[in-house]
Amino acid sequence: MRNSVLAGAAALTAIVALTACGSSSEKRTSSYASGSVTAHCLAEHWPQPMPDMRGKHFDPLGKDLECFDSVKALAPDGHDVMNDAADETSSWTVASSKPATGVKVRMTTLITLVLRPSD
Repeated sequence: MRNSVLAGAAALTAIVALTACGSSSEKRTSSYASGSVTAHCLAEHWPQPMPDMRGKHFDPLGKDLECFDSVKALAPDGHDVMNDAADETSSWTVASSKPATGVKVRMTTLITLVLRPSD
């Protein structure tokens, strides 16, 4: 009986350890340089509110977007300016975003920005 209790306790400990290792938390330890963008983003607490991008100049490398893994930026004709080498990203302003401002997002959330020509 004692052996079966010890075996059960060992199995439970193993399950808890494996579950903790496989958690979906986006706050990870890493070997990235402490001053890098990646290290900064990994150190953030996720999920966090989607920033208000409306009316801002579209900057794919800007601080508002630097932590997101997947960003689509759609021009009025529907093409993604992030994947169009001919497009000038400096000529766009963000009209709206999906998810909407304030919705809790993760680093891995697909961010879709709808753009309009800058004034």
